[in-house]
Amino acid sequence: MRKWLAVVAVCAISVVSLRADVTVTTIMTMEGAAAATVPPGSLPKITMRIKGMKSRSDIETAGSTISVITDLTTKQVFTLMPNSKTAMVTSAESVAAGGAPITVPKTDASLKPTGKSQTIEGVVCDEHTFTMLLDMASMVGAQMPPEAAEMLKGVKMAMNGSIWVAKSAPGVAEIMAFNKAALSSGLLAAVSGIKPGQPGGVEQLMTAAASAPGLPYLTEMTVEIQGEGPMVEAMKQMGAMKMIQKVSTVSTDAIPDDLFKVPAGYTIDKK
Repeated sequence: MRKWLAVVAVCAISVVSLRADVTVTTIMTMEGAAAATVPPGSLPKITMRIKGMKSRSDIETAGSTISVITDLTTKQVFTLMPNSKTAMVTSAESVAAGGAPITVPKTDASLKPTGKSQTIEGVVCDEHTFTMLLDMASMVGAQMPPEAAEMLKGVKMAMNGSIWVAKSAPGVAEIMAFNKAALSSGLLAAVSGIKPGQPGGVEQLMTAAASAPGLPYLTEMTVEIQGEGPMVEAMKQMGAMKMIQKVSTVSTDAIPDDLFKVPAGYTIDKK
């Protein structure tokens, strides 16, 4: 779960800043019948801070916070677990050596501009649409119970939506510069667990999203389960689920250096 939260931070906000400090806060909400099953406070609030070649994402959900510090200079990602006072360290090298603890489903994905625009919170944003189709059966591994593996056969998760990107707003130039540095560092693979060249379209989608020219102000995504079987039928009865992630604040105020360091008293866990 902590690795997927890190992926959310990378995909939804897409990095920021070489010339100035930038802080972006986003809020996630849900619509549809499934929203009634989600306890209050369960959807994440993400605060991403960028200072030079370092970033920090604080993901608040269900009363707890997980922080992810990315250092492009040392090419390391530190996931801070405050409950255990542990800092899990991941690098591009550890992923290449098989250190990623998750299995990424085979994915068909695309991202493209539509030419449409709208004003969000006083900022003009351009629309990019995206599609993702995840083959859940491809996640089956040796550690998954046979019953669970059988339930996932033929099951696919379809995600479709749009990302509204601001080309001219505070921090946009820094965002684009940091994106390029992050892409060339190999750290997207370290954060997501996706090895370069791995089959499926997730790597391509992440690259395209990170290359989108600006700051994503609003992401709207509809999620549907496709296929057959008891699990699929139960999900279909609830209808499609819509996830919305929107920027609530953007700041270019100075950020203290200490926020990008592993706190004293934490144990380092290298993966």
